[in-house]
Amino acid sequence: MNKRPDMEKKVNEALESLEGIQRAEPVPFLFTRVKARLEREQHNVWETAGSLIARPVIAFAGLFLVLCVNAYILFEKDTTTTADQSSANFQNAMLVEEYALTASNSNYDYENIEP
Repeated sequence: MNKRPDMEKKVNEALESLEGIQRAEPVPFLFTRVKARLEREQHNVWETAGSLIARPVIAFAGLFLVLCVNAYILFEKDTTTTADQSSANFQNAMLVEEYALTASNSNYDYENIEP
């Protein structure tokens, strides 16, 4: 039941905070600087590169190139033979087993180490 007076109080506080507000003004000579920039004939490197990349032909060609590379990677067949795969699997199993043995021999109890 207290929500109504609290809400009115908050609304009044918000409206009172707007009393000293003024219109925002631009910095001096902003319009002149913008107009001079638009009328300038020379373009820097970034403007030239941006206008080149923004062309639809270049954008679609880049997109097509990225899609072709992704499709090639996705659909590339595995060229290794089964013998190579089996030897690689065996080597991986040996490494895992060796790591398991070395990890279990580590000693973390430094207080009660026997000489």
